[in-house]
Amino acid sequence: MQLSFLADTLFVHALVGVFVIVNPFGNVPLFISLTQKLTPAERKNAIIKSVIIATAILLVFALIGKMLFDMLNVTLDSLRIAGGLLLLAIAFDMLMGRSPASKIDEDEERESVAVTPMATPLLAGPGAMTTVMILMNEASTPVLKGSIMLAILLAMIAAFIILINCEWVYNVIRKDGARVLTKIMGIVLATIAVEMAVKGLLHAFPALGV
Repeated sequence: MQLSFLADTLFVHALVGVFVIVNPFGNVPLFISLTQKLTPAERKNAIIKSVIIATAILLVFALIGKMLFDMLNVTLDSLRIAGGLLLLAIAFDMLMGRSPASKIDEDEERESVAVTPMATPLLAGPGAMTTVMILMNEASTPVLKGSIMLAILLAMIAAFIILINCEWVYNVIRKDGARVLTKIMGIVLATIAVEMAVKGLLHAFPALGV
């Protein structure tokens, strides 16, 4: 029963966390802008490529996270604290309406736009990588690890469905709707970030929980 509850908790955290950080609704106008010089077919191909690459990046980070911890001698609590602060900064940017796209060169070659910035950092950025690494290292059994991998895939599939229909989604929600959804996601991400950092602090400094 306890294992089932833990699996459900990690699955939900991974599913919600990855989807919120990927922020497909907020990325809809960005993807349209970045692919405006492409034909509809080329735009779809670019989106498919970017989602596949981003998913591969997250899965790789999820799988090799423990190995990186061992090599760098980094504790899980340290990563929880650092990851929580990083996610909190990303959530703050989402709430303030700032985006990584503000640093994107609009004249960037269209052939590479699917990789950078679409796949990374817009989809698979530092926040998403850190989140999957932390959750994967909290999974103590193959079943738990499998649930997190499944959650990553489902979150990216959901993001793909939204992004591949970006023109239709944009016509429905428009720019203001994307901003509102981004702010809502920012609030959700902030709560996940605080919980992650507090958990790390309590484990690293047990006296704080007294």
